[in-house]
Amino acid sequence: MLWKWLGALVVLPLQIVCLVVKAAVGLLLPARPRDLSREAVLITGGGRGIGRQLAREFAGRGVRKIVLWGRTEKCLKETTEEIRQMGTECHYFICDVGNREEVYQTAKAVREKTTKAFLPRMLELQNGHIVCLNSVLALSAIPGAIDYCTSKASAFAFMESLTLGLLDCPGVSATTVLPFHTSTEMFQGMRVRFPNLFPPLKPETVARRTVEAVQLNQALLLLPWTMHILVILKSILPQAALEEIHRFSGTYTCMNTFKGRT
Repeated sequence: MLWKWLGALVVLPLQIVCLVVKAAVGLLLPARPRDLSREAVLITGGGRGIGRQLAREFAGRGVRKIVLWGRTEKCLKETTEEIRQMGTECHYFICDVGNREEVYQTAKAVREKTTKAFLPRMLELQNGHIVCLNSVLALSAIPGAIDYCTSKASAFAFMESLTLGLLDCPGVSATTVLPFHTSTEMFQGMRVRFPNLFPPLKPETVARRTVEAVQLNQALLLLPWTMHILVILKSILPQAALEEIHRFSGTYTCMNTFKGRT
């Protein structure tokens, strides 16, 4: 038993090195993107903002069917009509994902349209991909957005656990997207000290990179790439130094002018 444990301890570093090398090679020689032509896609919040851009991006990459969930019928209808004009089958359902009963009722209706909407069915078919469009605030919170940051941190932990849980589930994967400030209605009025140095992301960019991550089966996507530096700094710097960085960059006061969606 002891020799077996020691053997595993010796092999582990070698496995880690091999996986790091494999990832580095993947950056230089990207894998062939996954074909989406036979897939059905369900997008929550698909009527506006990044959700609408995701619908456009998936349609442009030839998915078979798109189903939109949201709370505002006018926006959902506009997006649905646009996607249909692109030649992709599209349906919408009015649903508040914060209402559990409403989610289950809508899920029953959606199941009549597509057989790949939810995890149990994905596991049964051994085919599916779950995407959580989160925020970098899940890793680095800011003042003035306690509820938002808490919900994002919770969603990140959920997806991290789910992703690990799917390791032994063939054909089913998950992707977590953590974008920086995005120029949508939701973030109206948010200001950083150096907007030219840290410009807000365009919804089109977030959507494109998200779909690419799905096609490459990428588990975690930080946008832009400089957010990786933030994660490293949080791991090695003392709290006092991090606080000075926040003050210098203006993140301590960025929510002072926040208006949000009107």
